[in-house]
Amino acid sequence: MNWFRPPKTALSPRGARGDRAERIACAYLAAQGFELIERNVRFPVGEIDIVAKDGSALCFVEVRSTSSTAWGGAAASITRPKQRRIIRAARWYLQSCRLPYLDIRFDVVAIDWRDEEAPDVELIRGAFTADQ
Repeated sequence: MNWFRPPKTALSPRGARGDRAERIACAYLAAQGFELIERNVRFPVGEIDIVAKDGSALCFVEVRSTSSTAWGGAAASITRPKQRRIIRAARWYLQSCRLPYLDIRFDVVAIDWRDEEAPDVELIRGAFTADQ
């Protein structure tokens, strides 16, 4: 799968920044040793930005980006309702793939665009759990 593919349709400036954030997140995860499996997996209950393996863990990765820290930055934007949508989508993913993974993790890649050319990237392993 080509992780750095150009968008299929014209994106709004916000959509283009989101696509760029996901590409940066993929590169960052790969550099951290993650094996990228899929990107932008959509189900009726929600979307998973990135599915990856980190050792024996199957990781569902949410990518968040912001250009302002006024509300706590990118990591703070993962609300409980957003977490529940990601968890529901992950359950759909596991059912559709019939994967026997016992080690499931929900990670977040937070990208803060204070500097357009060199954004701050943070990986939060185990940012939330499905037990919520």
